[in-house]
Amino acid sequence: MHAGIFAQNDVERAGRVAAVAAIGCLAVALVVWVGGSVRAQDADRQHETEARAALDEYFRAWNAADNAAVAAISNFPRVSLGQNGQVVVRETPEEIATDFDALRLSGWDHSRLDLAEAVHVSADKVHFRIVFSRYSADGTPYTTAPGLYVITNQNGHWGLQLQSILPATFTR
Repeated sequence: MHAGIFAQNDVERAGRVAAVAAIGCLAVALVVWVGGSVRAQDADRQHETEARAALDEYFRAWNAADNAAVAAISNFPRVSLGQNGQVVVRETPEEIATDFDALRLSGWDHSRLDLAEAVHVSADKVHFRIVFSRYSADGTPYTTAPGLYVITNQNGHWGLQLQSILPATFTR
């Protein structure tokens, strides 16, 4: 009778040991998974920060009406999708040639990002949902449009590679 009780206790003890071991394995797996997720989130934040800096630099170059600086903060081939679906592909920096004088004649003085939200982030590409407004010299906004800007990392250089602008949501 005592042998049966001891055998039952041994079985119960073995079951508890197995359960504790399984819980321990799950705990280790959870720590590894959470640690990996935290590192991935930190990396994503770093990529987003670097891409956002490039986006801000693009707007600085645009507002300076500096085609060379716009080209320098771009990656190539550079693709633009216009409001009506027109596609412009610029293969080289020399093909960046905005006529800022004509833009000024239309009333433009500067543009401002009203919204830049990273919606997809990876090590080599960040998609930003953007809204920007154009302003006249007196500071009055005269048009606002949404779009998607894709900033890519080519050989360590974050730059604008794709911009897609939708029709304006506001015009004066």
